[in-house]
Amino acid sequence: MKYLALIKIQFKDNFTYRMSTIAGILVGIFQVSILYYIWCAVFNEEKYMQGYSLKQMITYVIFSTVMYRMIELGITLRVSDLVKSGDIANKLTKPMGFISSLVCESLGILFANIIVTVIPIAVFSFLTIGGFFQTDLVALALFTLSFVLALYISIYIDILFGLLTFWTENGWGLRVIRQAMIKIFSGALLPLAIMPGWLQSICNILPFKTLVDIPLNIYIFGVTRKTIFNLTYQIIWIIVLILLSKILYGYIVKKLDINGG
Repeated sequence: MKYLALIKIQFKDNFTYRMSTIAGILVGIFQVSILYYIWCAVFNEEKYMQGYSLKQMITYVIFSTVMYRMIELGITLRVSDLVKSGDIANKLTKPMGFISSLVCESLGILFANIIVTVIPIAVFSFLTIGGFFQTDLVALALFTLSFVLALYISIYIDILFGLLTFWTENGWGLRVIRQAMIKIFSGALLPLAIMPGWLQSICNILPFKTLVDIPLNIYIFGVTRKTIFNLTYQIIWIIVLILLSKILYGYIVKKLDINGG
């Protein structure tokens, strides 16, 4: 129950700043609209580009825009603020595990983001510029699974960057680095299939492609020979990131105890 209460608190907090929410929706709609006209110009008379039709590419643009907004949860800055203020000492001594509390807070923010920004942007975009609707129920089910796995991966990536602020204290630089890496390597800016081969090779050994490119390709292209492999790839990265966060957190707590708590 304590975990559920923390999720509810964070969920309600996200409805506090209404003007910021409205601005976020308008910026998202503007971004999708601009990308729509850019891709229309790029395709011109081309029917397909690296396997994507124009309608599929527009769908990718809409989904990648809203998905990026969903995985921007602000954990890095929250941990940084706790470290700088000294409140981290109280946070670490609470009965609820520190990492578990960060996960719950992130879920609260995530649910709020879905309601106040993601749904309005997605509905407006599909109604005005259109998109590809997947009708295969199996593909939709696997997309949903992949999407949930992507959200958990994004949470633990953010937690790892947040834990690094125990050394840097200021989280802005780490946040900018994380945002840049996600935008470039996840497919949030461009589908990875369009990128140069050498960059695709780098993306294939990093966890970021699991956040956007893998779920969206399942939605757009349905079930393929790579689907099960990609889902397994996501699960492996969740396990790896959870282990890394626990190891790093254990090291931090140990160091804090050595230095007097």
